[in-house]
Amino acid sequence: MREFWSLEFLLDEETLDPRPDSETLVEAVLQWAGDRRRAWRILDLGSGSGCLLLALLSELPKARGLGLDLAPGAVAAAARNAAHLGLSDRAAFVQGSWQDGLPAPEGSQTWDIVVSNPPYVASAEIGSLAPEVADYEPCLALDGGADGLDAYRSLIPRAARVLQQQGLLALELGAGQAAAVESLLEEAGLGAHRTARDLSGTERCLLATQPRNPATCGPDSPGNRKKKCWKAGQRPLP
Repeated sequence: MREFWSLEFLLDEETLDPRPDSETLVEAVLQWAGDRRRAWRILDLGSGSGCLLLALLSELPKARGLGLDLAPGAVAAAARNAAHLGLSDRAAFVQGSWQDGLPAPEGSQTWDIVVSNPPYVASAEIGSLAPEVADYEPCLALDGGADGLDAYRSLIPRAARVLQQQGLLALELGAGQAAAVESLLEEAGLGAHRTARDLSGTERCLLATQPRNPATCGPDSPGNRKKKCWKAGQRPLP
């Protein structure tokens, strides 16, 4: 058992150990959401133990969410955690890859909020991590490719396509990755970026919103090329 957001989580060999740094993302999403009584639709990509999605649902009593993970052990662990926390009626977890397409929420084609703590450690740096991480955490949940950005390159454009207008994409970051990930968000037509720092002062989370009209503020639009449409018609980021 591990505590995260004052909740107890069961772990599996295919799940990352939830860390306090990831609470930065939960706090940032709740600050953006504002209205905690709204029936938010939340998608968690690479959900692992389910800690991000379940922490958000514990604070948003009318929200519902879906977690997607490639590892079957992680999916099973997240489902157990939902049951343990009494959230099974509002949370579901499925096995799959976001490269095969993203599911839509029931009764809609888009999500209000998409969150992810993707693999972001550069392959060559995994061996230099602390032994309790390098030796025991699942490599699938750590390895972000040669520069640590492979998962973001794959995830961001897919998330943009299923994000509600004025919806939020919240991504956990590795140290020093904010500028590179922000560039990927801009390429996907997402804007109004803001970073949130963890307790050590590291930029740990990046928030971006879907424009009100993706056709006029999308990646190939004149507004995007001229960097003029990021703020127009978007839900403000606090």
